[in-house]
Amino acid sequence: MSALQVRRLAPTAAADYRTIRLAALRSDPAAFGSSYAAEAPRPLEHFAERLARATVFGAYAAGQIVGMAGYQRHSGPRAAHKGFVWGTYVEPAWRKRGAARALMAAVIAAAGSELEQLTLAVVQDNTAALSLYRALGFEVYGSEPRALKDAGRYSDELLMVRFLTL
Repeated sequence: MSALQVRRLAPTAAADYRTIRLAALRSDPAAFGSSYAAEAPRPLEHFAERLARATVFGAYAAGQIVGMAGYQRHSGPRAAHKGFVWGTYVEPAWRKRGAARALMAAVIAAAGSELEQLTLAVVQDNTAALSLYRALGFEVYGSEPRALKDAGRYSDELLMVRFLTL
């Protein structure tokens, strides 16, 4: 397999972002708040607009997108010091090869220049993601029981925070 490259996705990369986002929703539906059925019919402009509103990184191998992670700053004068990490996903062939760590390192570095803290929510059963987030300095500060529901099955989420240095 080829070397991995991580880069920020501009709105012009909407097709790549749509590809990896739909792959994530299809492959790991329990890990996301949205669903493949909800997002697949959306036009490419929807994905371009999301890239314009948030900071999203893509991991590429041999010119193909194989992973993503993003964050968005909270709005409002009293919450603008925080951001929320979302959409972290790596294709199975690239897991345990440093792709998720590289994506999250890019998120943390970018957020560190404008935010004081990042928060995220991770499905409690996702031990690999939980381990990665802990290794990157995120700490659990709470949990949300039955945070997600899919086909009558509930998933609890752990809420995590990482304080950044400005």
